[in-house]
Amino acid sequence: MALLEVKDFDIRYYGSSFELNGVNLSLNKGESLVIYGRENSGKTTLLRALCGLEDYAKGNALLDGIELNKLSQKDMDIGFSFDKSILDGKSLAGDIISLPMKLRGISQNRIDSYLRAMAERCNLPMQAQVKDLSDLQVTMLILARLFSVDRRLYLVDDVWKDLPEEEKRLVEDFLIENVKDRSVVVATDDRILAKRVSLDRILVLADREVAPTLSFEEIVAKPINMQSAILAGYELHIGELVKNDNNYFANICAEQFAVSQPISDIYVGKRVCFAIKRLGEVSDKDEVGDGEVMSFYYDIGVERIIST
Repeated sequence: MALLEVKDFDIRYYGSSFELNGVNLSLNKGESLVIYGRENSGKTTLLRALCGLEDYAKGNALLDGIELNKLSQKDMDIGFSFDKSILDGKSLAGDIISLPMKLRGISQNRIDSYLRAMAERCNLPMQAQVKDLSDLQVTMLILARLFSVDRRLYLVDDVWKDLPEEEKRLVEDFLIENVKDRSVVVATDDRILAKRVSLDRILVLADREVAPTLSFEEIVAKPINMQSAILAGYELHIGELVKNDNNYFANICAEQFAVSQPISDIYVGKRVCFAIKRLGEVSDKDEVGDGEVMSFYYDIGVERIIST
C-alpha cells in the first residue's frame, strides 16, 4: 500500500476562482516526489490540501489507506514548511527550531545536540532573534525545524524561491541531505533544484493542468507540456507550422526544420511553440542557431503538446 495515494483530486482555493483539477499521484514510504511549476501554478495550494489546510472538492486522498479528511492534524503526522511571514521577529532561532522536539518530549540533551549541529551546518546563531537573521538563515531555520523530528510525511514548499542562485544551491544541498530515506514532497519552480532533489518522481503543473507523475528521464524523452520542456532543459521558440507534400516543418526565422505530424492539421499555418535542444551556447534570440528542433511542439494557448 502506498503511503500517499491521490486520485482524481480537484482543489478549489478558498476565496478565489483558482482551480486545480485531476491530480493523481502516489508516494511510497521513503520516496521523494517533486511538484514542479511556475509561480501561481498551484504548488502551494496542492501541498496545503495534502496536509488538510485546504478542502478538496472531488476525488480521494489517502494516507496509509485512510481518507485525509477523516484524520486529525495530529494523526496525520505531516510536517509542512511554514512561510517566513508568520514568524515572530523577536523569537529566538533556537526556540523556533526546538519547539517540535519539546512538544514530543525529546530530551534536552538531544535537543541541544541538534541545535549545535544546525548552528554549525546552517550558520545559524541560535540565540539571535529572527529579525536579525539573513534571508538564507531564515530559510535554513524553517527547514531545520521541519526536519527536527521524525514524521510520517514531509511537505516542503519553496521557501527559498526569493534567494540568489548561489544561496539556493546551499539550500538544495541541505534538502538533499535531509530527504534521504524519508517520505518527502517538495514543491519548487527551480529546475536545477527539482532535478537534484527528485530522486524518484516529478509532477509538473502547467496552466492549472496536471501532467502524469514521471521520472526526469521520461519527461526529457517527451515533455507533454511547455513547463515540462523547460524542466527538461529545452529552449522554447515560437514559429509557424507548415506542411509541404504531406511533410511537416517548423518555420523559425525563415528556416525550415522537419518535425513530426501534429495531432490535427488545424495547427498548420499557425504559430506554435517548438522545443530546441541547444548544442552550443544558450540563445536569447528567436532563432535555432547551434541547436536542434525537436519533434514535439505545443499549442501556445493551452501549453499542451500537439504533435504525435
